[in-house]
Amino acid sequence: MKKFATIIATSGLVLGLAACGSSPEDDAEKAVTDFAQAFEDKDYEKVCDSIDPAMVKTMEEGGMDCVDGMKAGGDEAAGEINADDIEILSSEVAEDEKTATVKVKNSKGEENDVKLIKADDAWKISMGS
Repeated sequence: MKKFATIIATSGLVLGLAACGSSPEDDAEKAVTDFAQAFEDKDYEKVCDSIDPAMVKTMEEGGMDCVDGMKAGGDEAAGEINADDIEILSSEVAEDEKTATVKVKNSKGEENDVKLIKADDAWKISMGS
């Protein structure tokens, strides 16, 4: 789990994919598990589609293609992520439904908060506090 949290913090990754008809909390939790699965699968295009558009723009303005950047830094770490090992402990969505926090735990018992924002009508992993 520490690797998962490090990837999020280091890369500023943001994940989305809201399911129709479910609660905002369920959607935020799904975004986190979908992100972990995409990283485990080394599907960096999906990972980058999950990133806060503002973060992708910052990467591009810095001369870095998101997919290439994720691939360069993510292959080693992706091998250590097992999406099935991530347990959702809780989730909290702000009253305005623009931000959320999902608390996760890995098989080693390490707990981390994953921050999300709503962008383009989908939850995205965020560096926000």
